[in-house]
Amino acid sequence: MKRLRNGIWTTCILMLLLFMPISALADGPADFTLGIYGNANMDDKIDERDIAYALEVIHGTKPSTNLTDANYDGKIDEKDIEQIEEVINGTEKEITVLDSANRTVTINEPVQRIAVYGNDVADALRILGAEGKVVGVEKGMEEKVFFPEYKGLPSIGGWEVDYEAVLAVKPDVVIAYTAQEVDEKNLPGITVLKYDFYRARQAFSQMKNLGYVLGKEDEAQKYIDFCEKITDDVKTKVETFPEDERTRVYIETADPYVTHTSNGATGYQIALAGGRNMAADLAGSATGWVEVDAEWVVKEDPQVIVKMAGWNRGNISSGYETSDIGDVQKVWDEIKNRPELAKAKAVQENRVHVISFDITYNPDFIISVAYMAKWFYPDLFKDMDPVAIHQEFIEKFHKKLKWDVSKEGVFVYPPPAS
Repeated sequence: MKRLRNGIWTTCILMLLLFMPISALADGPADFTLGIYGNANMDDKIDERDIAYALEVIHGTKPSTNLTDANYDGKIDEKDIEQIEEVINGTEKEITVLDSANRTVTINEPVQRIAVYGNDVADALRILGAEGKVVGVEKGMEEKVFFPEYKGLPSIGGWEVDYEAVLAVKPDVVIAYTAQEVDEKNLPGITVLKYDFYRARQAFSQMKNLGYVLGKEDEAQKYIDFCEKITDDVKTKVETFPEDERTRVYIETADPYVTHTSNGATGYQIALAGGRNMAADLAGSATGWVEVDAEWVVKEDPQVIVKMAGWNRGNISSGYETSDIGDVQKVWDEIKNRPELAKAKAVQENRVHVISFDITYNPDFIISVAYMAKWFYPDLFKDMDPVAIHQEFIEKFHKKLKWDVSKEGVFVYPPPAS
């Protein structure tokens, strides 16, 4: 983020902005609203436009928005202008955000010590270059190959929070899942934030949100730019296909005949890859999971079947934790040899694929989008190399891992053609 140097420069910018026509204030519709108090004009960033908007609210020429009250004191005044300036300059003493659970949370700045629940949040912290702030991790994370920097860090429990362990590592902030129960009365003086980074559709907004909390806005934007370059390329090429001619896809979770609607995490990724999710409009759970039967799958006749695997679900290893293809090959064989699916087009045409959870349920989801686009439209994306995209992602955002994805790990099956 470009920082303003002083109040005089801010005033000059303000005068210019206040006399601009409204159309000049907007770059176009944002893909999401940044949930930071001070984002007065409700776009995807905090900048001089928010100062201009807040001034107009104070002068009565613009209506107040939910986020205009930058210092969250219940009134809109000059102190909100000061807070927005401080957020832009990176000198704020506290910042108020809306987290993934839609909770309004005020955090003292700067954040120096973080306790983390969830691999996907830890993944996001490394993308932001904030992994050095982590002082405690969810049980088992300190043993994962993907997180060598957390080896030896104290465990703070699993889905059930170990409050004593959290207090012992003295974090400024605890980051947990939206659905995870955290009794804040047991964590005096510690701020609790909730993020669901396993949901791809929220990845950009959450990454920017957390980026502001940690003073890592530039890093968050670099991540978004990398992902959007790929999704924009896919969208441009696939939008030439009418909706009814797009590839029909059945995606299956680790459990047989459990799939995702459009609300499901991978339902969104199918759409990003240009596929037509057969279960998109089914009535499912709040998280998008829905159980179907084999007859329904055969009737819908998918052109491509994608099976998710790993995390030792059903004793299946994949991703960064193994280089042995045996487990995912067994998963692929099981799908291919289901007698009830023998007549499905995907099975008959050998378009069945297995994908690791490690590149689907976290901020690295863009890697799965590249693979899916290639599977759905092999001719259209003959020049797309998902392995190269994966490697570039590692080198940009996980470079300390020093991982060669062409030699280590099992991320898809059948293996990409070399």
